Amino acid sequence: MKKNLIVSSADDKYFDLLIELINSIKTSNKDDLYDIAVLSIGLSDKNQKILKDLNINFKDPIWNVKVPSYKILGRDHLKTQVARFFLDDYFPGYENYIWMDSDIWINDFQGFELYLKGSEKSGFAITPQVDRAYHKLMHIKWFGIFPIKINSINYKNISKSISRRVGREFAAYATLNAGCFSYNYKFEGMKIIRKNLQQASQKGRIFGSDQVALCLSVFRDKIGAELLPAYCNWMCDYHLPKYSLKSKRFVEPYLPHNPIACMHLAGMNEDRFSNKSHSIQTIEGEKIMLKLRFNSR
Repeated sequence: MKKNLIVSSADDKYFDLLIELINSIKTSNKDDLYDIAVLSIGLSDKNQKILKDLNINFKDPIWNVKVPSYKILGRDHLKTQVARFFLDDYFPGYENYIWMDSDIWINDFQGFELYLKGSEKSGFAITPQVDRAYHKLMHIKWFGIFPIKINSINYKNISKSISRRVGREFAAYATLNAGCFSYNYKFEGMKIIRKNLQQASQKGRIFGSDQVALCLSVFRDKIGAELLPAYCNWMCDYHLPKYSLKSKRFVEPYLPHNPIACMHLAGMNEDRFSNKSHSIQTIEGEKIMLKLRFNSR
């Protein structure tokens, strides 16, 4: 057993993406530092066998916090909104746990290891959805010259699960992306995250309760966390990356063009399920057609 564990989840629909994430770890020859595990959302026998042949441990998630039954309605995939904060319960014996959604893959391991360094230094590391390339910060509805409705992920989720007052207080705070984060098994702040998760799941939507717990735990309760740069978890839907022909890596669209650690395809269904091609600007000045999924060029 190694010190560090990367955990993801998938159902059969997302299984190909999961395998690409796993291959991005193995291709970098870094699976000697990390074990890999999976939370299975009804995976078929065929796909379970593939994981077994890869020597990857997998378990079925449960509802780790109490959730009203009327909110579930057979949507078992929502269990991972909760289970991702209890990884040491599912797979005990590791020091550092890194959660990754299955629509993420590792483009550059040096940047990715900031998650491990953050976990070892402060106990918890996560990337805010803030960057100079993410041009639109929030949605504002106007009536003449007056703003009458300001929408943000934090305001929407916190207002529904906690209160409008708290939602207004944290509306303008950065969203902390729950698709990739790390924590150390000794980190006491996980108790606070789990407590806030329990509260958010009781009243609000299950989907988004993870974002609520993270926002309140980090910004209100001050649990202490390493907030990593956007290239550690790049939201391709917010701004397409550039590409370096020299390093054969996706990079930030602006100087200094740091290599992107994790390519995140949230919100990009054509890429996730059809492997769409994009016209990508290279830092060498060319435009080339590229797919954003792992090893698709």
